[in-house]
Amino acid sequence: MAFTGAVSGAQAQEPPRFSGILKVVRGDVQVQRQEQKLPAQVGDKLYAGDRVVTAADAAAGITLRDDTLMSLGPKTSFVLEDFKFNESSGEGNVAVRVAKGTLRYVSGLIGKHTPERQQVATPTATIGIRGTDFIVEVADE
Repeated sequence: MAFTGAVSGAQAQEPPRFSGILKVVRGDVQVQRQEQKLPAQVGDKLYAGDRVVTAADAAAGITLRDDTLMSLGPKTSFVLEDFKFNESSGEGNVAVRVAKGTLRYVSGLIGKHTPERQQVATPTATIGIRGTDFIVEVADE
């Protein structure tokens, strides 16, 4: 009987690849992943679907795998809705949502190769990014 090297479906699936890393954490910052609320720490990996929430005296800095840089100011609620990146081609897509607070966004490789594949959404607008560096502020209602 020869071994064919077949792997069952459960074993063949790879865990989701992380999208980015928290590089700066100042003050009370939480990562909300599904039903969990976790205190954020420098070096924590972020995945598509994660929400990052900063308190009144807090801030966070995120670096995505394509070298996109994002800075979150105080009282910010931010969701990394989607991130896909092909290291070989430099192509992919980034979609983030800012429910409130401030976000500074500096494009990485995805922005250089396919700028139309970047998107920032707010409660009242969606920004298709063509530039490389901008700031968004969403006021509390």
